[in-house]
Amino acid sequence: MNASTILCLAAVLALAGCNRHEEAATPAPESAASDNSAFLEGATAAASAASEPVPPPPPPAPQADRGPPPDVPPIVRDGIRYAQGDAERDPGLAQASGMLVVSDDFSGKRLWTLAVYNAGVDAKKNASARSIYFKTMAFDPDGRLRVVNEDGEAFLVDVRRHLATPAPAKPDAADGAPLVR
Repeated sequence: MNASTILCLAAVLALAGCNRHEEAATPAPESAASDNSAFLEGATAAASAASEPVPPPPPPAPQADRGPPPDVPPIVRDGIRYAQGDAERDPGLAQASGMLVVSDDFSGKRLWTLAVYNAGVDAKKNASARSIYFKTMAFDPDGRLRVVNEDGEAFLVDVRRHLATPAPAKPDAADGAPLVR
């Protein structure tokens, strides 16, 4: 090592020792700026930046006025799992809501997916789009999966042919009016 390198190392160590002593006595205020502007403008800028209050972070972006989607548990029948698709959990779906994901219950391998109804605008591309989720899901006596969405629309899914068709709403036993839940 040459003499200038040794002198530089000694100066750095001396400064480091001075900083440790000052930090132990009084902690240094945290800088409000994350860039080098205080260093470039001098010590007065650093003192004024440290004394200015840090503004609070901006509020989150406004969300649609809706609660969480209804909790519709998956149905397992003959080793096959039928569940409402979720764009976050199930990547590669054709639309953000209205999707049925069918998988092997044992392995979890996706067998097929089906758009039960058209969810309108693709919510993955348009953040302000309204997703319409399943409200209920159950098998009928004929072996078709009956899905009712949040808007009260009913659909029958033929699980053998992988086909969904609109269905009339279930009549209420009391007055014959459509049952909307």
